[in-house]
Amino acid sequence: MKFASLATTSAVALCASTLVAALDPIVIKGSKFFNEKTGEQFFFKGVAYQPRSGLSGNDNPDPLADTAGCKRDVALFKELGINSIRVYEVDYSKSHDDCMKMLEDAGIYVLLDMPSPKYSINRAEPHWDHELMSHWQAKVDAFAGYSNLVAWIAGNEVANDVDTTPSAAFVKAAIRDMKAYLKTKKLSTPVGYADNDDPKIRMNLINYFNCGDEETRADFYGINTYRWCGDKADFESSGYSDITKNMTDYTIPSLLTEYGCNLVRPRTFGEVKSLYGKDMMDIFSGGIMYEYSEEDNEYGIVKVSYGNSKAEKNDDYDNFKKALQAANPKGVKLNDYKPSGKDSECPKASKDWKVAPDTLSPTPSVNRCQCMIDSLGCTFKSDNLTASEGKAIGEIIGNICGQTSCDEISYDTSKGEYGDFVACDAQQRAAWAINKSFEDQKGAKCSAGDIDVKTVDSPKQDDVSKCIAKQDDNGNDGTSTGGGSNSNKTDDGDSEGKDSDDDTGSASALGIHFPTTVVAGAVVALLACLA
Repeated sequence: MKFASLATTSAVALCASTLVAALDPIVIKGSKFFNEKTGEQFFFKGVAYQPRSGLSGNDNPDPLADTAGCKRDVALFKELGINSIRVYEVDYSKSHDDCMKMLEDAGIYVLLDMPSPKYSINRAEPHWDHELMSHWQAKVDAFAGYSNLVAWIAGNEVANDVDTTPSAAFVKAAIRDMKAYLKTKKLSTPVGYADNDDPKIRMNLINYFNCGDEETRADFYGINTYRWCGDKADFESSGYSDITKNMTDYTIPSLLTEYGCNLVRPRTFGEVKSLYGKDMMDIFSGGIMYEYSEEDNEYGIVKVSYGNSKAEKNDDYDNFKKALQAANPKGVKLNDYKPSGKDSECPKASKDWKVAPDTLSPTPSVNRCQCMIDSLGCTFKSDNLTASEGKAIGEIIGNICGQTSCDEISYDTSKGEYGDFVACDAQQRAAWAINKSFEDQKGAKCSAGDIDVKTVDSPKQDDVSKCIAKQDDNGNDGTSTGGGSNSNKTDDGDSEGKDSDDDTGSASALGIHFPTTVVAGAVVALLACLA
């Protein structure tokens, strides 16, 4: 999807719906959000909403499918005076009609994260492949008909230090492809990113997601920050003044996608006055307080449980309500607003920023990857490896790619180099490597340790180079190998990038070491998706 120029006076509708909209559409113009009908500037007054109590071990967390919970919580949302919630995890196979209608009737918009814990870009061994994209597309499809779905978040704190900066390139590729997918569905819901306010990479992230081609940029930028702690903090001492300065002259909207330090409780939310007052309202479009439900990390303002109508407020609830009631930002009118600022310059690759400025991973393509599999003379017998087979294959592939070139399934984000099949799923990349070893060792037996493989005497595809032009998952013919130009909390319930924090089945846990040019996540990602 390509927005009209953010520097023009035309407004861009955020929500398209197949339903009759009960809420006024919210639009983007320049670096601000507006109510399209009233022309009033729109400020997010929201809470993060991801209850976890009351779930069994096999349940997928999905507060928008819990009708009893929604009825209970929407009443409390209205009492708080919020106009939005941010939800991290949903099960797109379930119905969300009841909850979304209750929220709509209450005047509450929903910001929804595209990833989930199982289907997210792994910050340690990042990839953007058709398996991930298909699940994100399914989530978009499930929520396409809700008029109060105001925005998508394509990544949450994925790149969170210098070593994980390569993951930013894959998040940006995901933003490019999901914006394009939304466009194919005739939807204009914006896609943004939420960072973790890390001092070493903060400005590079801010600039990176607002540079290059418009098709690849984030449509808005979120900051998760927990600097303002206790009653003694103020706009200057908390560092909120620095955050605000960083976003001056930014050409897309910015908001706090998480805030609410809990080092001192009960919280009094002194930052709300600055966020919606003269200190910040000219730069930020409000924010999302973290969080609604009291969980083990003790950030909640209400104790609730799935399927239970009972709710128990704590002091933080009343304090947050009081702070919001005193916040009445009056921004500029849509027709009076003249966007200014300048587009960000893409940061150059360096020791602290391991991403080239102008190249992204290719758009995933089921067709391209299946064509590649059809060209192999040595491949797996089964289309689905078990977790134990995934662990076993990890060391084998590490050895193969340590001895021969695996460029076709590898990437080097610092140089902007991406192999033609880097966007294939983990097992397909592993099959490519096994076949490469088979071809390099002429006369050798097709083998992969104890894992069942097979020799294909006459592959369906006799020339793998023909696969490159196959249509991608957004319906475009592809010949390019790269696209576009270019805290203190824990247990927070968000999902993006968190798979990398779990060493179960990971390459490091198994003592596997790959070449410094990443072997397509070679089988690190394979292990993550199988384990």
